[in-house]
Amino acid sequence: MLKIAAVEPFRLYPVAIKEAWADDEYVWPSHPPSFLVKVTAENGDYGVGEISSQQWYLGETPDQIAELVAIYDGALRGQNATNIAFCQFKMEEAFGGGMPGARGARSGVDMALHDLVAKHRDIPVYELIGGGLRTKFEMLTNLYHKTPDEMAEGCREYVGRGFKGLKIKVGDEMLSKGWTRANFLSELDKLQAAIEATPRDVYIDADANQGWLSANWTVSALRQFEGCNNLSIEQPLGHADLTGHAHVRARAGVPVILDESVWSPEAVLQIARHQAGDRIVLKLNRLGGFSEAVKAIHICDAAAIGVSVDTNPYTLVGDTACCHVATVPKVAYPVDCEGHVSFLDWGEEKFITGGITIRDGKAHLPDGPGLGVDIDWAALKRHQDMGYDR
Repeated sequence: MLKIAAVEPFRLYPVAIKEAWADDEYVWPSHPPSFLVKVTAENGDYGVGEISSQQWYLGETPDQIAELVAIYDGALRGQNATNIAFCQFKMEEAFGGGMPGARGARSGVDMALHDLVAKHRDIPVYELIGGGLRTKFEMLTNLYHKTPDEMAEGCREYVGRGFKGLKIKVGDEMLSKGWTRANFLSELDKLQAAIEATPRDVYIDADANQGWLSANWTVSALRQFEGCNNLSIEQPLGHADLTGHAHVRARAGVPVILDESVWSPEAVLQIARHQAGDRIVLKLNRLGGFSEAVKAIHICDAAAIGVSVDTNPYTLVGDTACCHVATVPKVAYPVDCEGHVSFLDWGEEKFITGGITIRDGKAHLPDGPGLGVDIDWAALKRHQDMGYDR
């Protein structure tokens, strides 16, 4: 039996470098909560995972995350790591099992458990979770540019680098300044510029981050783009408004993607029942890790709903985990797995080895056991000692 001896968090100190993040401190933080997690077995073997959050977006502070890992440590010590389903049950029993929150810390522990067990069995994590349809992925990036010209230039840059998915942020003005007609039109101008700059073989996901508010305004605005068959609208309305999203999907002539609505497999089942979306965005940290993510994917496959896998953003650990779970869905969409490059600066200490490699506009999974990553613990300690004073 592979008994768990300890579950430990290691605080990280990333600094946001993505365009616009530093300007929107209360929406997109310059110092997002970030941790690595180590699950160690009694025989000394260990697995690593990652917790990434945002206080506005997922409601988790660094102190909360550290406390939750301590709670999960108490719940899991002495348990059999290979019984991942029971470990999930014990974590849900200890905290957050009856509410759509508190998933970030659990996701990191679940990630580390899968890494530990897959290494113990000498297989990649994607085999442990029943995946393997692909190990090379087209990629998606997020663009937060503030003007139409800047947005168009950003699109051209990433298309030139081989990316096949562009997430165009079209809700930031209203999230930070409030809903006005002028702010709404400014978002539409950026979207129009992106469409004109992007070839038809590249997905354009117009991400409103719940900021458009009105189903009828959304329908009215999207009808002008009806002939653009590489465009989808992502989460224009509130996370709980499945009826409104079904209304948009039925009338706008543009596919609907749901992101913030995707909290659990049960939530995905409700999306399917309401016929509220053509695709979901799957974030490991919002669902609670691989275990819950795979359930959600199977529901989507059965309901002919697409699945886009998304970084939070993560380090190379989490982005590699994103690619492992992206091996599972039947239909492949571009994967957002370059957050460790474009979103955040981790400082000079290179404390992660292995992981995905990015070349020719595609992400490639390693073929080793577990996640295929490891930690230079001495370098990690130096990173922690420097903190934000670097």
